[in-house]
Amino acid sequence: MVLLICQHCNYKWDYQGENEHYATCPTCRYKVRISEEKAQMLRRKGLDMELKSKFSIKEHPVKLRGIAGIVNKAIEDYQYDKSMLIQILLRLQKNFGWLPMEMLLEISKQLEIPIHQVYQVATFYKTFSLAPRGRHLVRVCMGTSCNVQGAPIILDSLQKLLGIERGETTQDGRFSLETVKCIGCCGPSPAMIVDAEYYGNLEPAVLEKILARYT
Repeated sequence: MVLLICQHCNYKWDYQGENEHYATCPTCRYKVRISEEKAQMLRRKGLDMELKSKFSIKEHPVKLRGIAGIVNKAIEDYQYDKSMLIQILLRLQKNFGWLPMEMLLEISKQLEIPIHQVYQVATFYKTFSLAPRGRHLVRVCMGTSCNVQGAPIILDSLQKLLGIERGETTQDGRFSLETVKCIGCCGPSPAMIVDAEYYGNLEPAVLEKILARYT
């Protein structure tokens, strides 16, 4: 809800509607314009409610006891500092392998910050994944240099070899395939990273041999 003031009768009330542009004054029925700032507040609160209702912690009490402990350990290490949200997410991503929605809800609860804030950070950065990843992460660079030098061909070849599309994981859980805008390795393009290992000057013929190194 947001506090609105009617310009016609000066009545004040907590608006809880869904319209982000105009609200009707409960007393004089005057149409009150909602500012962009307050409209953003409504959107954020709406997202919070949607996420909390869709991924309710109460639905999985046994599972979440374990996740709550994992989250609490990471947050304690950063002394419950809200400004360290990204570092906390990085720690959990590294230790757990991915970020379940239940984990994001626990972070929101324990750090006492809105769930939409945690969710937006977790979905903004490519480093984070809200779905399980394979044992090995293959990231193909699609930056300008790599794109010109044949990155789309490399990506297409990898998709055929692995039998998956980008953003997916092989059925055996061995590989996940993703694309990135740049890996900082423009000289030997096209290039990709498997886990933390860089491979440049790629050709379709060498991809199968590279993948065979990872079991």
